[in-house]
Amino acid sequence: MRTRVVRRAVLIGLTILMLTGCGRQIAQLPGDDLLAIGPDQTALAAVRPDYILAAVEAAGGLPTWLQCRRIDLSGVVAAYRPDNSYYLTEHTFTAFPWSEALRITAHEPQAEFTWLMVVDRFELLKGDANLDVSPLAGAYQNYASAVLQVVTAPARLLDRRTQLSRQPFTVQIRGRAYDPIDARFRISSSAGAGTDETSRAAALYWTNGTYYLNRENSLAEMVWLANPLRQDFLIVWGYDYAPVSADGVRVPTKIEIFRSDAEARIGPRLAKIDLVM
Repeated sequence: MRTRVVRRAVLIGLTILMLTGCGRQIAQLPGDDLLAIGPDQTALAAVRPDYILAAVEAAGGLPTWLQCRRIDLSGVVAAYRPDNSYYLTEHTFTAFPWSEALRITAHEPQAEFTWLMVVDRFELLKGDANLDVSPLAGAYQNYASAVLQVVTAPARLLDRRTQLSRQPFTVQIRGRAYDPIDARFRISSSAGAGTDETSRAAALYWTNGTYYLNRENSLAEMVWLANPLRQDFLIVWGYDYAPVSADGVRVPTKIEIFRSDAEARIGPRLAKIDLVM
């Protein structure tokens, strides 16, 4: 109950900031104490398929993830332009697995920027968007959701709002065998969407996707994300997993994000991240 109440408070608070236009002027960012929550114990009571438990175990184990409240990372980001040239910068990331939130900070020559994504709500909390010269300008929500999905994949696979269905075949990608796990994302009743299926789907940033579990190590190394309503598709690839210092959870140290299509084909590169562990 406490988890649901806290999550709702975070969503309502962030929504108020967006609707009032105060996101860029607030003096204090949403506190970590609101975001660094634990898992919904009622959701974890459900029986999980073996392939989900194997994916969680490969990324550090269920007990470790259940104790994880935040993941702090930093890395070098190459943000790609349409001509495949790129802009180099550095980002720091703070992921909150169980509130499905990600904060990104960039110290650019022109200004300092902070973005926050909580579930499907996204906002620039600090900085002037007019000073942002990165090719990621206008695509930060895609970028943030991709990073969040691959870094906190075990928590996403355990999320009771997501319907998972394992496909009865394997696929070969980049010379490796993967088990596709189709996902249908559902919005929580506290998010304020109507009961009509179309309106609820419209409230979701991503409506469905596919997790690709490496058959050799069970890690969720690739995620395809889709929203056919707005014809938006994305692929995020995470590899070279390593433990996060003092946390025990394992996350990818290299992340690649690509545009995609309705057939989950890889398109133009959006960004590449090399994390420092």
